[in-house]
Amino acid sequence: MRKKGSMTVEAAFVVPLSFFAVLVFLNLFLFLEVQMRIQTELADMSRELMSVGTVLAGTESESEDETGVLNAASILQSLGAEGYLRFRMDEKTGGSAWLSHIKKGASGFSFAGSSLYGEGAEIRIRVSYSYVFDDGLFGVGAIPVTQQVVARGFSGVSRTKDGDDGDDEEEEKNIVFVAESGTVYHRKSDCTYLKPRIERISPDEVSGRRNASGAKYYACEVCGSQNAGASVYITPYGTRYHTTISCRELLRTYTEMTEEEAIAKGLRACSKCGGAE
Repeated sequence: MRKKGSMTVEAAFVVPLSFFAVLVFLNLFLFLEVQMRIQTELADMSRELMSVGTVLAGTESESEDETGVLNAASILQSLGAEGYLRFRMDEKTGGSAWLSHIKKGASGFSFAGSSLYGEGAEIRIRVSYSYVFDDGLFGVGAIPVTQQVVARGFSGVSRTKDGDDGDDEEEEKNIVFVAESGTVYHRKSDCTYLKPRIERISPDEVSGRRNASGAKYYACEVCGSQNAGASVYITPYGTRYHTTISCRELLRTYTEMTEEEAIAKGLRACSKCGGAE
């Protein structure tokens, strides 16, 4: 017959070990959950970038012309892959509770090694960070983690019908372009409504400038609350001025689809390029 004293000693070992095992399981589960959340954000960003191949086309073009107009390609080029990805990650995850497990929070993400539209139009988003366990579990301050997604971007070439060797006009038939959250579809990927020219001016010039329709420019709802620096940014057909060139309202993304699909979604043709053949 086992003595009561020996059962007490066994309990003194078993209970703490059981509690520790549960604690380890919960923390490992949370570790995996955070990784899955980050992977989801990376996948979302890669899908956004897959549709902007033509934005980065012509990388040999000047960053701005004699009038001070910035082309769309120069925006991402000026930010660089790391700058753009850091901006989008912070925008997408800001305020998330799980960021408490990332050393330095949202600022703890590094996108070194990432590249946008490299060889073969490859999109490679690589993020490194340090994961922090609750209460210093395992006696480890932080664990270095690296995750990445690789995708192939849309280069601006329209889809073609299988076995169709017809001319370019036949190949491009019914392919239209739709901006993120857009209400119209565009027949031309370089439509100025879809990919507006961006002009850099001084803040003092804003009050005296008018857009192509004669309307005034007002502060952007997204970035207008920030203090303007030496420059602000406007577009010919917009009604907002932007205090940062990385504002998402300037970096518009779009997807391609057939005209039939666009109409089925309730979209109407663009008033500028909708009648283009």
